[in-house]
Amino acid sequence: MVARPPRPAPVAASDLDAAARDAGARTDVWRAVRDEVATLHAAGGAVRPGRLDALAAAISEDDDDPTVVYAASADEAIDAVHAAIDSGSSAVAVVPVGLAVDDAGASLRDPDLLELHRRLDSVGREHPDVELQYVGPPFDHAPVLEAAVAALRPAGSEEPALLAGAIERAFDGDLDRFARFMAALQAGVPAGTRLVLRGSAVQGSSYKTGEPFDARGPGTSDLDVVLIGEQAMAAWAPDAFYLPGVNTQPLYDEARDIAEPTLEQARAAAQEVAGRPVALQAMARWFLDLRSGLQGTPYVVLGG
Repeated sequence: MVARPPRPAPVAASDLDAAARDAGARTDVWRAVRDEVATLHAAGGAVRPGRLDALAAAISEDDDDPTVVYAASADEAIDAVHAAIDSGSSAVAVVPVGLAVDDAGASLRDPDLLELHRRLDSVGREHPDVELQYVGPPFDHAPVLEAAVAALRPAGSEEPALLAGAIERAFDGDLDRFARFMAALQAGVPAGTRLVLRGSAVQGSSYKTGEPFDARGPGTSDLDVVLIGEQAMAAWAPDAFYLPGVNTQPLYDEARDIAEPTLEQARAAAQEVAGRPVALQAMARWFLDLRSGLQGTPYVVLGG
């Protein structure tokens, strides 16, 4: 839970001044969320018992900085939110650690998070003057999601330079081979599907480990391709979702039968052209943007 501590409130000359002040508090909170995600990964990756407490204790005590509190249960999270509000915080964000550290396969399906969502809604109704935002399952509060995405979206996430760098790393700068890779994918994905490339091919190193792309030898790093579109999402088996309607499990060599055969055929053909492992995953665009913003990981839209 990240909260914006109280500041001396300047007299608002107009509604626009008040709106600008509120937007500034919200931006401060989301910047702190993103910084804390970076701290989690810098500390070693897996979230081990006790490490979150150590991180929380190490957070700056500067009264002008957002405060961060880690909670092990829904009750602790609610208590932390109430404490922040009682201390005068004007903006509070609650983010499941699993969302920040790329653990969509387990923790984000915890039923306690659904209960937390309900309880936070109740707290929000009790304190309409507080900017209270929860970004977690069931992901059905569109205004909160849109505000989080807007505050966290990396600048220039689709710059041509990112695509050029990815082609240089993954295809040795060979545009013809990249074109054949794209053709192989597009031959098997549903019509209207948008293709997105993310991961170390785009940013140059692994988000999880910091290891440079192809550090273990030519062709060893994989290509993470995200498919965006309702028909693409429907191509996965019903039991092959991390979160239904939000993101699927990856289709790759060790899991070839979790999606329609035409999609696996396209993936295998693209993998042969690329000369390296290729994984496909369907994802809602807003969820891709949210993860990208939280983790500071850029992506490039390849086409569609």
